[in-house]
Order: sequence, then structure tokens, then C-alpha cells
Amino acid sequence: MKRVVFVSFFFIFAGIAMAHIPVKEPFSKKMESRIREVAKMLPEKPKGFGPTYHDRDAWKHFAKRYDVELILSKAEEIRGSEMPAWDDEAYLEFSRNGVRPPGEKMINRRKSRLFYLVWAECLENSGKYIPAIEYTLRELISHPSWVLPAHDRKLDNFYGRRYHVDLVASLFAQDLGQVLYMLDDKLSSAVKRAVVDSIYSRVFIPTRETLETGRGNNTWIHRTDNWNSVCLNGVTGAALFLIKNVYERAYYVVAAEYYSRNSILGFTDDGYCTEGLGYFNYGFSNYIVLREELYQSTGGKIDLFKGDKIKRIAMYGVNFEIQNGVYPAFADCKIGTSVMPYILWYCNRNLGLGLDKYEKEPVVEKQIEPIFAPVVMRSFPNTASISVKKNGRKKVDLLRQYFDRAGVLISRHAESDGTISVALKGGNNAENHNHNDLGTFVVVKGQEMLIGDAGGPYNYAGDMWTDKRYTFKTLSSYGHPVPCLDGVCQRAGQEALARVTKTVFTDRQDEFFLDLTSAYPIDGLKSLTRSFTYNRSGKGYLIVEDNFDCKTPRLYESALITFGRWTLTEDNCIEIEGENERVTVKVETPKNCHFSVTSEKLQENGPEMTRIAIKLNKKIEKGTIKLVIK
Repeated sequence: MKRVVFVSFFFIFAGIAMAHIPVKEPFSKKMESRIREVAKMLPEKPKGFGPTYHDRDAWKHFAKRYDVELILSKAEEIRGSEMPAWDDEAYLEFSRNGVRPPGEKMINRRKSRLFYLVWAECLENSGKYIPAIEYTLRELISHPSWVLPAHDRKLDNFYGRRYHVDLVASLFAQDLGQVLYMLDDKLSSAVKRAVVDSIYSRVFIPTRETLETGRGNNTWIHRTDNWNSVCLNGVTGAALFLIKNVYERAYYVVAAEYYSRNSILGFTDDGYCTEGLGYFNYGFSNYIVLREELYQSTGGKIDLFKGDKIKRIAMYGVNFEIQNGVYPAFADCKIGTSVMPYILWYCNRNLGLGLDKYEKEPVVEKQIEPIFAPVVMRSFPNTASISVKKNGRKKVDLLRQYFDRAGVLISRHAESDGTISVALKGGNNAENHNHNDLGTFVVVKGQEMLIGDAGGPYNYAGDMWTDKRYTFKTLSSYGHPVPCLDGVCQRAGQEALARVTKTVFTDRQDEFFLDLTSAYPIDGLKSLTRSFTYNRSGKGYLIVEDNFDCKTPRLYESALITFGRWTLTEDNCIEIEGENERVTVKVETPKNCHFSVTSEKLQENGPEMTRIAIKLNKKIEKGTIKLVIK
């Protein structure tokens, strides 16, 4: 069965700008000896991934392995159609109203045309696609801004006052470099010069300004989230693919080697990604491409996969699964997100993880709006496809994964058919892509998430990256299955910490105790703790127990979050039903203290969910509330 080479250009882009970090010494001076050393490792000429169009045998082999008819038919369709126009109004929609999709969709519609044309020309070597390619290149580099509207709040890029580099601009430069490398002398010198000049003005010069002076708004150099690996990958790839001067190429290689350490610092030492699984896929897949381009260009002398922590990060994609391919949607993540199989295949092959399931290269399905350079890397020999490294079978704890540094526990049933498994979260409220969600949990039965963290958003509103972020209910603790007292939700910040006070793990059950007191800005709050007891008996069940103690009476409320249907039974139990599975929640309250159950529909830039509120009928100073979910 032939494979289609494209992957989805589905990534979401977001982040918060950091303050400028002063630079005591220009990067070129600080790292001069290393730059000269690396320059000796690099090839004389710039080189991208895979072959150029000249290598006809390579492209014939490619055509035998992949379903190229889709590529060629799409290229013909594009060649005979007009390019969608650039739309200022769509770009400005974010700066005016905080709405992202119009501008992003407009930009992607224009960009996506280029790569089908390039693939087709390399496959056919006919020359008939070159006019459309050159026209498209000129159109794309002429965009008023190469960055996303959401990353151009002051419109400095749009009005040409000052350029800076974001996620999209960096990867666009990398893709342009890959195009110039593959098509080589098929493109006119004038077009190539225009593309190179544009990459310098939009990407290389702004990046170098930050490296040399600390100015320029390219704070991703120092960040510890996905921005670091994505932007370093894009900028470094562009440099390796098209810069002729070997010393200048080495400059960007050394910058990537040096600053990519920040990306790894963004993971806790147990390998956990606080940004959520979607951003793990995005950030670490780009780290992989960065690793590959450095490895290939230096003949393996620079390898970003060194160190035991890399293995722990790679195993996150395995260890974070609850059961049956269901993962928690903690932090900014869409429900239903799973790990990219290509990440695990690449890591398994290069790190010798011994994961039998990921020994065979995954099939890449047909998608819309392809990215380019990473797909070329995957489509031709790379370190994973030619690797023979094996370290034996990896032992994975099937019953649990405890990320002790992150304070996250995955507890699983020994069987996955119709049983309950759970994910339980501590952490703090200053994590990358944070939700105020200390004490949140996910209950999966069979293949369905029936109760839990609803994740999101599916696209960002402008205020989600301002001090108004937690006015959105779905990002505050209100939209998570956690307690509140007198209507007071959790506060944001590093001081809001779920302190793990006790863990007890056995084959029969797991116990996980959290102190949430610091998360609630309530006068007179002595303590608020949450304990989880997950028991594997029968089909499995979870007990969630909250204990609070205040100086004055407070009204306790907790919540359940679900996408399913719910009813209140005659014996005051909450029954939640999905497509094929159901669970029952028994509520136990202090003596002489009853409770009410109400629900509210929540929908903020994502699918509609239901918040089921469980509220005591009177204020009390202290008490214990227990939820038994089975």
C-alpha cells in the first residue's frame, strides 16, 4: 500500500512574550572559538534534507514508495488556479477584535500551494511548474508580515517598522531554504536572490540582533517552552540550507547547540511536559527536526539526543497514556489529542528504547496544508530510518506512571476493556500554558473520557494572553473538577502549589495526597486537601476526598466536568453516560449537611462541555466531602 507524504499543518501557535534578557557579550565573540570549530565540521556548500531534483534515481525510488498521484493532481489544480489574495482586513482582525482564525487561514491558504508544486517539479522534472513556483515565491515573500497576527500586536511587522521572528516566520524561512536547495538551478537567479534577501531581512538579521545585543523581541532564544525548539529549528534549518559562507552557517549551528538547552529545561526532570500533549507534539517534533539537521550537517559530531533526560522526554509519549489511546488534556490541549507516532518511532530507533510497537515506521495519512522541510526529512533516509541501535525491550509499568517532579499520576487498570483508569494532577499554577487546575483529574472508562479536564482552547482569543486570561471560565479552576469555597477559585502563580504530601502505590490500589491550601486566597483558610484513592478491584473505581478547615464558616462547592449526559438518580447519585460507557458518582457529605446538584454549559473557543456543580446546602467551618466514582 502506497503512502501519502504529507502531515497536517494543524499546529496551534501561542505564547507569552518574556522580558528582554541583557546580553553581557555578543554571541559571536562569546562563542567565537566554538563557531570556528563547528565551521570545520560543516560541508563546503549548504545542504537541505533529501536530494535535489538532479538525483533522478532518488526521485524514481520515492515515486515507487509513495502515492504521488495525489501530489501531481493537486499540483496541476494549483497550477491552473489563481492564488488567493492577501487580505489586510483578515490580518488586522486580531489587532482590532482579538480574533485569530481569519488571518491565519488566509496566510495558510496562500502558503500551502507552494509545496505541492515543488514536489511535482522534483518528481516530473518537466519544468512546467517553475513559472507557478516562481510566481508563488514572489507572492509569499512579499507578505507585509511573515509572523502571525497574534504575534504582531503592535503591527510593527505589518507596517514594516521592525521585523521579529515568531514560530511561523522561522519555519517559513526553513521551508523556503529547502525549496531553493531542492530546485537549485531550476529557479532564476533573480528569484533566488529575492528569496534569500527576504529571509535575511525578516529572519536572520532580527535573530542576529537579539543574539548580539539582547534586543529585537526574539525572546524565544531564552524561553523554555515550544517556542525555543520551533524557532531554533526554523532559523537553523534556513541557515544550513541556503547560507553559502560556512562560518556564518556555523554561527547559527552554535546558537542552536547552545540555546536548545532551554527547550530541554522546559521539561521537568522526569520528562513531563507541562504545556500539554499538543504542545509536546509541536515542540518536541521540531526539536527532532533540529536534531536531525544538526546531526546530518556535522556528520554526527553534534547530537542533541545526548543525555538520559532525552530518553525520559521521549517516553512521555508512552507513559502519559491513560488507556486505549486516551490521554489527559491537561494545560492548553484539545480533547482527543494523542502522541504523534512519528515522534515515538524516531526516538525509539535513535535512542534504542526497545518499544516493539514503534519499531515500524508509521504510515503518514493524507492531510491538508502540508509543511515541507520536516516531511522531506521523513521521506528520505534519516538517522531513524537507517538506525540499527537496539537496547532490548523497554520495561514499561503498565499499572502506573508517576511523574514525581511534575506531581502527576497516571493509574491504570490491569485490563483495558470496560474498566476505569485515571489521571491525577498536582503541579503549580505558573506552568507553561497553565490552567488553574490543581487537583484536577480525568476518569476514562474503556475508550471514553467520562469525567475530567476538558482541555482547550481550540483557538486563542486575544485576551487569553493578557492579565484577563483567567477570566475565561475554562482556563480558570471554575472550568475544572476542583473545589471552590464561597465561590472563590484558585489563584494563578508559582505560589499556588499542589504539595504532594503522601503517595502509596500497590498492585491493588494507588493513593495520592495533595495539599491545595496555597491555591486559595481565602482569609482564615487553615487547610484544604484533596486525596485520591484509585482501586483496581472489579472494573476499578476512584475516590476523591476533600478536607477543608476554616476559621469561619464557608460554603463548599466542587464540580465534575463532562462531555456526556448526566442525570441525578433517586438515591442522589450522579450518573454520567457517554456513547458506550457510564459511571456513577456517589456523593458523601458531613453529617446533617445536604447538597444540591446543578449544571451549566460552558463553551469558550472549544466544544461545549457541562460543569456539574456539587454544593453543600449550608456554610460550615470544616468538613469532608467524598466522591466515589465507579
